[in-house]
Amino acid sequence: MEELLKEKKIRWNVSKAMSCVYQVLNDSKLKIKKTKSYTTAMENLKSIYKLNQVQVWILCLACEYYFECDNSQSLQNMSSELGVPTMSIISWKKEIEILVEKGFLEHRGRNGAVQPVNDFLETIYSNIEYEPHGKKEDDDIEFISYMAERYESRRMEDLSTWVIQRELIGYERSHFHLEVVKRVSEELENPNYRFMLYDIANDVLTGHDSSLDATIANLYDGGERYNVATEMMEESHELFQKGLVEFTEKGNLADARFTLSDKGKKLVLGEKAFLFEDAINDKNLIKTDFIKEKKLFYSPENQKEIDRLKAALQEEKLKGIQERLKDDGLPVGVAILLYGAPGTGKTESVMQIAKETGRSIVHVDISEAKSAWFGESEKRIKKIFTSYKNSCEIAERRGELMPILLFNEADALISKRKNDTSGNCAQTENAIQNIILEELENLKGIFIATTNLASNMDSAFERRFLFKIKFENPSTEAKTSIWMNKLSWLDERNAAEFAREYDFSGGQIDNIVRKIAMNEVISGERPGISDIHDMCRTEKIYNPDGSKRIGFCL
Repeated sequence: MEELLKEKKIRWNVSKAMSCVYQVLNDSKLKIKKTKSYTTAMENLKSIYKLNQVQVWILCLACEYYFECDNSQSLQNMSSELGVPTMSIISWKKEIEILVEKGFLEHRGRNGAVQPVNDFLETIYSNIEYEPHGKKEDDDIEFISYMAERYESRRMEDLSTWVIQRELIGYERSHFHLEVVKRVSEELENPNYRFMLYDIANDVLTGHDSSLDATIANLYDGGERYNVATEMMEESHELFQKGLVEFTEKGNLADARFTLSDKGKKLVLGEKAFLFEDAINDKNLIKTDFIKEKKLFYSPENQKEIDRLKAALQEEKLKGIQERLKDDGLPVGVAILLYGAPGTGKTESVMQIAKETGRSIVHVDISEAKSAWFGESEKRIKKIFTSYKNSCEIAERRGELMPILLFNEADALISKRKNDTSGNCAQTENAIQNIILEELENLKGIFIATTNLASNMDSAFERRFLFKIKFENPSTEAKTSIWMNKLSWLDERNAAEFAREYDFSGGQIDNIVRKIAMNEVISGERPGISDIHDMCRTEKIYNPDGSKRIGFCL
């Protein structure tokens, strides 16, 4: 390093040379007194940096102002120091841009102001040669950050909306080579909407949602602020209408928070969008490693269907199936319906299918998808599918298998559609169903729904499901096997007796097994066969007289 510095060391003093030039320029009205020291300083600076006379002047003015005021300098400041009208040096704008391109100056602040780049300043401090490396190209992220920073600081600088917008329109134009500017400009004609999008995107990059009140205050003054706030709260603003932003918390103006939608993230962030797109919340993700392996018993017909389904979801087979379907112009998604009486093993079958095929499960809580806000339920359902798509893309990038999207107990979502004249509730449910039908039509992943009421399913859903497997209470033979599997100490004769006498589902047999375990903990003894019969007799709630129950209709 020391040898390198010796080679680059300058024999004359750079800072003194620049100071000499500045002293001649200051308040000179560009009537330069070419003293011997000035002429020597100018020739040295022009030679060492390979610049013309005006470029050296600009560099000296910018450096002196930076060292004295610790700030950037605009063309107006330079004209003031020279004692000439700004219009008389307007042609210097081109020379300033050349110095920026060569890597001596960089734009900072308003009105095209510039300041020396740090690398160049370091060479002045050390009095060594500077090798211009050219302007450092801003990338998309740096551009977004700068735009947001300028808006957020405008009030401290007491800049009006008009002044800051004019400045940033110029800055945006000078960066039209950036992909982010091209994409956003093509989508949004109004610069104010583009600037708001950049401001929101910067919040996404820093890991938090945007305050609606603060964002509008950054961008607008006076009465216009409230006009924009009304449009945003009513979601009639173009950013909402085009699906580029969405609320994360909706209340009054002070409480409301919003962010880029996945569509907005793709528009602004491009290839980097996947880093910030919503994936499935961990609490809804059941990873295959955490699924406990269980042995399930099916009728011969069910076993055949389940085996075919497991084979189809093996990774290599699934890829081959989807490629074949794509070549034939058919939908490539695999949608599966498991239906039948409660407790017959539908949900557990999904778990075991996932376990055997090495896939995680995205488990959708249907109740969480519903919202008290009118129109919010539809958005939540749509977001579930969007998040699932993102999760599939993330899994692919990580070399993981595509997860299964599970709508458990989906009766309310796939039931027969209601007459729209029934009210807002019916319209909302029908809108949700239309979203699900559209998503299933375009599905590229694996979707499984379970229901206890397939007879009430809307006919439009039936063709969307590639596999439809009916679960019934197990046969006597299957129930015997289940009893013996759950209670390894039970002999076949007693197991067969329980199977014959009690028409239980697998879930009901599980309840008896849990009661036996509780009894062993409480009493310290295993219950006898007669005790187990007593437990079985109390498992089902019988209503032999057929009388109607009194209660609430929900």
